[in-house]
Amino acid sequence: MEELPFLEKGRIAQQQILEDGTLFPMVLLPPSPAESPSIGSLVDSIKHNREWIDNQLKQVGALLFRGFPLRSASDFNAVVEAFGWEEHPYLGLASRTRVEGRVYTANEAPLDQPIKFHHEMAMFDSFPTKLIFFCEVAPPKGGQTSVVLSTKITQRMEKKFPELVKKLEEGGLIYSCSIPQDDDPQSFLKGWQSRYETTTKQEAERKLASSGVPVSKITWADDGTMLFEMGPIVSIRTVDKETDKRKALFNPSALRQATATLRDGSLFPEEAMDLLIQITEEECVDITWEVGDFLVLDNRFVQHARRPSTPPRRVLAAFCK
Repeated sequence: MEELPFLEKGRIAQQQILEDGTLFPMVLLPPSPAESPSIGSLVDSIKHNREWIDNQLKQVGALLFRGFPLRSASDFNAVVEAFGWEEHPYLGLASRTRVEGRVYTANEAPLDQPIKFHHEMAMFDSFPTKLIFFCEVAPPKGGQTSVVLSTKITQRMEKKFPELVKKLEEGGLIYSCSIPQDDDPQSFLKGWQSRYETTTKQEAERKLASSGVPVSKITWADDGTMLFEMGPIVSIRTVDKETDKRKALFNPSALRQATATLRDGSLFPEEAMDLLIQITEEECVDITWEVGDFLVLDNRFVQHARRPSTPPRRVLAAFCK
């Protein structure tokens, strides 16, 4: 399959050179601003080159399209549909709003707060394999989306903590989590009353249990906070059991936001957590958004995060099977 006829590969700051010589992320540009295609021709070209795009994504994990004339949620939705990937329903705990068609807001946490590295919907057995982000409004300062290869994190962690990595692969992690009764304006997590649209604890428990979150235990604090355990959740996943045997460290990025224990009851070692954070920051690439950018990620082995920013910033998202 030939490359898209109007594309050339570009460069951004911090791009990493992978072992096979490809760049992470891959940046794809029109040959020149004067030759930037219309939305219609972009959509048609994506449809006719799906195999090439799929192959690049499986190899690199992140494709940044820059210099194309996307300006609205409608434009973005047309591009999302063009890729031909089936929609994956959003099941996570973060606040999001459906904007149009398959398009959601990205995480609605206050912009001055970072969002830590994670795989989307990592707590579920069924999670989106592909994520697509679109920059509608670029922030004046900060707000980068950072990406990192989980497979590289696994390789480096395995050298230092081989037994821990083995435990994560075989037994996973159990998370102790909480949801306050009322919304916290300083947090991106809604209170359980607004999240589940109820004032009764029994109904909140029923809705949490039926949401798909792998809840193993629910209790209540005196102040009305819902306390629950998730897991055990697989923490090392093979990218593809048939075609890609690389191992991705899939969900321990949330460890600073929830108490996590190994399946044998021991805590995640502090020394290992410190190294995990260090490796992640060393291996990541910060992508500074430009209006019209859209970023495609393979959620099976690429984590993403959000840096704090000044407003305004508007990034939209779509989730694909």
